[in-house]
Amino acid sequence: MINFEYQNPTRVVFGKGSIDKLSNEVLNFGNRVLLVYGGNSIKDNGTYDCIMTQLKKHCISVFELGGVKAATLDRVYEGIEICQHNQVEVVIGIGGGTCIDVAKSIALGAVNDVDIWDVLTRKIPWEDLNVLPIGAVVTVAGSGSEMDGNSEIDNPDTGVHGSIGSFMKTYPSFAILDPELTYSIPFQKTAYHGAEIMIQALEQYFCETQNTPIQDGFIEVICKVVMESLKTLKNDLKDYNARSQLMWASALVTNRILGRGKGAPWMAGPLSGIIDEKAGLNYTTAIAITFPKYMMVCYKDHLSLFKQFAIQVMGVSQEGKTCLEVAYEGAAQLQAFFDDMGLAHCLRDMDMPFETYHEFQNEIDEVAKREVISKDDLQKIVQLSIGGQ
Repeated sequence: MINFEYQNPTRVVFGKGSIDKLSNEVLNFGNRVLLVYGGNSIKDNGTYDCIMTQLKKHCISVFELGGVKAATLDRVYEGIEICQHNQVEVVIGIGGGTCIDVAKSIALGAVNDVDIWDVLTRKIPWEDLNVLPIGAVVTVAGSGSEMDGNSEIDNPDTGVHGSIGSFMKTYPSFAILDPELTYSIPFQKTAYHGAEIMIQALEQYFCETQNTPIQDGFIEVICKVVMESLKTLKNDLKDYNARSQLMWASALVTNRILGRGKGAPWMAGPLSGIIDEKAGLNYTTAIAITFPKYMMVCYKDHLSLFKQFAIQVMGVSQEGKTCLEVAYEGAAQLQAFFDDMGLAHCLRDMDMPFETYHEFQNEIDEVAKREVISKDDLQKIVQLSIGGQ
């Protein structure tokens, strides 16, 4: 295990009915709130009315940034302007990673005399900047943004991606995790976000560092629990225990506790980035396609861990098999599980007009610069993600 430091300032309020405690958390920081949320789902399922009723009951002034469908710079600027013109004291992201990430960047940009895009693109360091208090109300479990400091924002005008990387001040001050708020999420979306939880855990699992049994054990249990929860939810979308397991797993995967002492390279995002823009895919779909292919191509790179994953998580038998065969079978079984959950297997199955990895060569070359996965293996991963050998 390598040396590490760890701190997490987020207060988690977890469980059935915890949404009713939102006002109490807000009033610890102020009474003028900006709500950042997505489409109509929180209005259709009653979450919006529940939140508005209790905030108004406690004389909390509410301002809104709705319709946030993607984490884009224009919506961040819009939210900053609302905050500055209305003396907002708390910014709350309601939804999944998109809304929570946007809320974080708004909270950072609203109280500093800088262009937030210069911060997101690392032209201005963030360490000495101030941040409004941030809250998170999770209605889609998967990203883990509710308990980390990361904010990933795209500039749609230039195609450039910006980010804040685990800045302690942009960790939410509080996160409301009420599993019942996820009941209305359809199974396919639930399954994709369950895969996201597993992949974000596994990208911290497969690395060079040895002797991390506690971290590895956490990851293995999370993967097994997520798989069992998805199997249950496939038949009953309102199974409270399964929803609660996914919600807690989501909060744990990117809050840095799983990867401390391991030094993982965090490759899921770069791998998905090879195909997502050209194929018009979101991050969750792209990682569900590319990461199992990475596992089936690169299992030899971390053979002992791939074998351990196969045995401990996928239940692969070792009898009469080599270590390589066991490791590969574990990766292949994860792909089969994703297939069984109805996730996209490859681009060809989605009627995408791609034929060979050469169509993604520039993107492959960029990821190869990280020197974590060889260019040859990246080409194989992309070819499998397209749908060919």
